[in-house]
Amino acid sequence: MTDRSARRRILFSRETLLGLVAVLLLAAICVLLGMWQFGRYEDRRDEAAVVEANYESAPVVLDQVMPDPQAPLSAEDVWTPVILHGSYCTEGACELYVRNRQLSGEVGYWQLVPFQADDGTTMLVVRGWVPQEPDSGAPAQLAPVPAGELSLTVRLRPAEPVLDREPPPGQTHSVNPAQSAGLMGLEDQELVARAYGELVAEDPASERPASLPAPDTSLGPHLSYAFQWWIFALFFPAALIYRTRQLFRELAEDEEQEQASATGQPGPAAAAPLTRHDHDEETEPGSETAADPARSTRRPTDHRPRRATHSRRRGQDEEEEDALIDQQAP
Repeated sequence: MTDRSARRRILFSRETLLGLVAVLLLAAICVLLGMWQFGRYEDRRDEAAVVEANYESAPVVLDQVMPDPQAPLSAEDVWTPVILHGSYCTEGACELYVRNRQLSGEVGYWQLVPFQADDGTTMLVVRGWVPQEPDSGAPAQLAPVPAGELSLTVRLRPAEPVLDREPPPGQTHSVNPAQSAGLMGLEDQELVARAYGELVAEDPASERPASLPAPDTSLGPHLSYAFQWWIFALFFPAALIYRTRQLFRELAEDEEQEQASATGQPGPAAAAPLTRHDHDEETEPGSETAADPARSTRRPTDHRPRRATHSRRRGQDEEEEDALIDQQAP
């Protein structure tokens, strides 16, 4: 099998193709999750820009922002301060308390009261937050609603959706003007139906519940989460490429081993045998390549001249004497 065909077999193997499908699926999921988080970041960014542009701006009249009381409040006009002249509805049925509203981690209520302007338009106004009575489902203290002519400054908020739950008497689950007007008995009045006001100030000033905090303009971690998901999307193709390269490398090593076996030569991974001569050189005392020079013992070299020894030729008498000795030996 040629190298090219072997690589093609790895690339088009069932395991590799299934891995490719899984990689594409997981990468697509990560990309979509990153886009979702980036969309949330854009929403938070736009909301923060509206708050920064409108929250501390100068108050305007309601007709300038909402010429049609039945029309929805545009996103660009949220938190816009407006001035209203008129009076609150002080009848008992006109006062509602919106359930499950938090302030500084404590659960309580919003006090919701209709305010009728001089031109006949009625807007629901959240005057503030009151705590909940311990061990009961009622407000702890009821702030009195001021009577008489007043000038209000309120910030416009979009109406909340209707929650299909039956509230206790004198309470409601959401600030929805159409639903709340039915609970207050204000069906016949010209109502701002798609927005409500959050109280900023009353003139003349009077006792009121705790003011609501300013909106949070932080952008949150959505942008960093988006980039994290996109980095995860790159991880899966990188892992597949790395695994495929490892398979190619193992294939090349196997081919080298087969070629070495066919030619009778040791493969690249085989270690050369250690000869006796190499062993002697490595373990010879005094050698630089000794395995443990510290344990080797070195003999002193004798540089004195040595006398040459010559073998003496044996005579005939000596040979006869040796033969006689041998005969006498038992």
